[in-house]
Amino acid sequence: MSEIFFVRHGQASLGSKNYDQLSELGKQQALWLGEHYRQRNLQFDRVITGDMHRHKQTLAGIEEGLGQRFESSIDPGFNEFHFRPIMAMYARRENPEAEVPRNARQFFGILRGTMRAWINGQLDADIAQYDAQQGSQTETWLDFNQRVSRALDDVRKGPRGERVLIVSSGGPKALAMKSVMGLSDDAAIELMMQIRNTSTTRFNYNAERISLAAFNLLPHLEEGDRHNSITIV
Repeated sequence: MSEIFFVRHGQASLGSKNYDQLSELGKQQALWLGEHYRQRNLQFDRVITGDMHRHKQTLAGIEEGLGQRFESSIDPGFNEFHFRPIMAMYARRENPEAEVPRNARQFFGILRGTMRAWINGQLDADIAQYDAQQGSQTETWLDFNQRVSRALDDVRKGPRGERVLIVSSGGPKALAMKSVMGLSDDAAIELMMQIRNTSTTRFNYNAERISLAAFNLLPHLEEGDRHNSITIV
């Protein structure tokens, strides 16, 4: 069997103008994860990231901790969906005076409602207006599912017996689990609410099937005095 080590990026910069960059703690989380992999003497045959800055920064921290550099490839199929405009639409719909969340409590306070409204088409009119104004095309929930499934299928086309490292985000990780385990949309939302920064989720696969081996592993943050470094956003 081949293995996938699916890693969520380190803590990013919620509340800043540019969320897509690691905080200082996020960089440290990635470094500690790389050190953990080195202690376990893990080697990776392929390394894939999304093309978001926080994905690349997280890989850089892992590489530093491991003490090696990878010839990594980029697959935008592992990018997070553009949650900020969708969340802003939902927040304004529920409370016209609401601001975009600036801390973890505010973020997760409306994430579940945002996701359900997006999935159920309740934000379609807002999204159409936003896209017309911005000249963009916001993907649907179905689009998001399909691109993550395609990216995961592409990973499995490599040689047998590989160990693959994927550095991505919480949304794609939850959808990978949804696809592998045949879960509902509601279950995928609940998974998103649990995925910690720099957690590792492992899959085993061959040409015929893929299965979940472990979820949300954080051994590099559960030792010594690092427990307070466990973050979810």
